[in-house]
Amino acid sequence: MPQQQRIVVASGKGGVGKSTVSACLAQEMARRGHRVLLIDCDIGLRSLDLMLGVDEHVLFTWADVVLNRCELSQAIMLRGDLHLLCAPLQPEHALRDDMLQKLVRSCPQYDTVIIDAPAGIGFGFRMACLAANRALIVTTPDPICVRTVSTAARQLFKFGCKDIRLIVNRFHRQNALHGRLMMIDDIIDFTETQLIGVIPQETRLFMETANGAPLREGVVLQSIRRIAARLDGEAVPLVIPQSE
Repeated sequence: MPQQQRIVVASGKGGVGKSTVSACLAQEMARRGHRVLLIDCDIGLRSLDLMLGVDEHVLFTWADVVLNRCELSQAIMLRGDLHLLCAPLQPEHALRDDMLQKLVRSCPQYDTVIIDAPAGIGFGFRMACLAANRALIVTTPDPICVRTVSTAARQLFKFGCKDIRLIVNRFHRQNALHGRLMMIDDIIDFTETQLIGVIPQETRLFMETANGAPLREGVVLQSIRRIAARLDGEAVPLVIPQSE
């Protein structure tokens, strides 16, 4: 049996589009035939239920599962072929940082697990990282975000995650060429992390995902598809797309 792919999607600071990347990537992996479990690990600030349009149906969270308040099947939310586990809306003092790891490993029916980590490097970040064997770090091409991503990458390595890849989100070529944003090569050099994909700036993406709408065809979806293909081991040329 192939090894379960447990991917944490992380960042240093908030507001970089990490949850949007997690949701879109999970849907694309499901479209490619994977059995995907998407986990929102942002305790108190969850958003994936809204992005996927299932917020009105949430009764239980993964915290209820690990604390033996319900069965896994009761907490799973369905969006097409994608399965979602929501984060609790309030902190749970009984949670330990290894509980999510144990939950994920008890779900061999999923060949791909995508864990949307909270911003920062606190308890929720540590819990998400310990449950993963691969990591995608999302950054926007500005110096503040890139510096925090470098810190997050070091923490991931410290927690034992050695397979770390970089996604540059909201990249705008003209702004980078005019010095208003960092260039891709400079981001790679600063973070010392191998690039797996670049997602262009797309204004309508925020409005679509915020309202639970499916991602429409365009350069952003094409970029997500390239990243998914690379996660599947396909040799896909790296393309720096134009913003729409």
